[in-house]
Amino acid sequence: MAHATPRRQVTKSAFGAQLARLLPRRQLAAICARHAPVPRTAPQLSAAQLVEGLVYHQLQPAGPLGQHAAELHGVKLSESAHAQRRQGLPFALFEEVMTAALRPLADATRQPECFFHGWRVVGLDGTEWSVTNTPAILAQLPKAATRRFRAAFAKLRLVTAVELGVHHPLAAAVGPVARGEQTLAAELWAKLPDHTLVILDRLFGSPATLWQALAAWQGRPMAFLARVKANLKVAVIGRLADGSAIVEVPVSLARRPVGTLRVREVRAAGTTADGRKFSLRFWTNLLDPTAVPAETLARHYVERWEQELYYRELKLDVRGSGVLASHTVETALQELAALVLATAVVAQVRVAAAEGLGVPPRRVSFLKVLLATHQLWQSFAWAGGSLTPAQHRRIFAHYRQRLLATALLPERRPRSCPRVLRQPASAWPRKLLQPSHHGRAVLLIVPLP
Repeated sequence: MAHATPRRQVTKSAFGAQLARLLPRRQLAAICARHAPVPRTAPQLSAAQLVEGLVYHQLQPAGPLGQHAAELHGVKLSESAHAQRRQGLPFALFEEVMTAALRPLADATRQPECFFHGWRVVGLDGTEWSVTNTPAILAQLPKAATRRFRAAFAKLRLVTAVELGVHHPLAAAVGPVARGEQTLAAELWAKLPDHTLVILDRLFGSPATLWQALAAWQGRPMAFLARVKANLKVAVIGRLADGSAIVEVPVSLARRPVGTLRVREVRAAGTTADGRKFSLRFWTNLLDPTAVPAETLARHYVERWEQELYYRELKLDVRGSGVLASHTVETALQELAALVLATAVVAQVRVAAAEGLGVPPRRVSFLKVLLATHQLWQSFAWAGGSLTPAQHRRIFAHYRQRLLATALLPERRPRSCPRVLRQPASAWPRKLLQPSHHGRAVLLIVPLP
């Protein structure tokens, strides 16, 4: 029989307050009412509580979903009951929850390092996730072929748009790995806020993808900085004083010409701290060389690496496992949505901690914030309803002192690491060691021929 405990209210007040900052409970309940099936009798856990419990579960270091849901809501349900209830929740519910909850976090006044000439800096990229080899999953997700055999696990794909300065997700799309990253990204372009600069790698730096992004933005104040392949042919319209140029490139969709894309092209060459030569080629729709010089743009592309750090935090710090725990495709998609929402909760705490410490958010360790906040929630849960307001304040003071002592990272040093593979499938050298070379790279703008 379901029962509530004093622990429930305190745990909810700690974690629930953080989640409610993303999405108020009334709004979450309204979304669930639109999508969740109508039960014949009053359920022990509402659909909104199931969603809250699934997000809370992702932030725990170990333990089953039923245990964490009971800790959060004070209602004991078996693992099979949770699995059965989740089967009745369509993924459209989680898509709407992400759309409503994932909003801009960085503030231009309090976190100016998260902006570039007034533009909010956002990265967009994708990654893959392995799912368990259950019959239900393998019936819908065939394993991909590799160089030698079929892959060990079936895969799902996740594409996210992330505020790079605070590692906060703004939008996410998930689907089978057969759906390409550009296909999933097409669902995200329109969800980005105004005055956003999107930094893209070479996979998205194609005329068709950038054309689709501009079409989705419909003339809104949006900008992109995309690295593009060296073999793309362009027509030079005009050369600019800073070494960049205005170029035009034809665009085709489904092998049919649809128009011409006019962009500013920046080419750069340089030398890393360990003496390696490199060359870069970028396209942007920031056409004014006086407002944003070419070298400034080229150097700012390094911000894209923050997207890879976000995926490391998502996969290693939050998830901690290379395989999702769900046994069906539908619940695996739910799990990915809950993981993205969990990182948004931690990003809120991280930004608040950075403001309290007077440092940029990147100076605060994501993992240390996650561990310390989990201990804070557990402290409130173990104390039940017996804490006085003064005791609450003392616990928060100890929590802040712990972050100050353990979570503050040193200033980042400019460095470079050679690009190698553990098991090379091409001409890349094999990875045996991981050398790191400190120093600022030399970068020169190369005028277009």
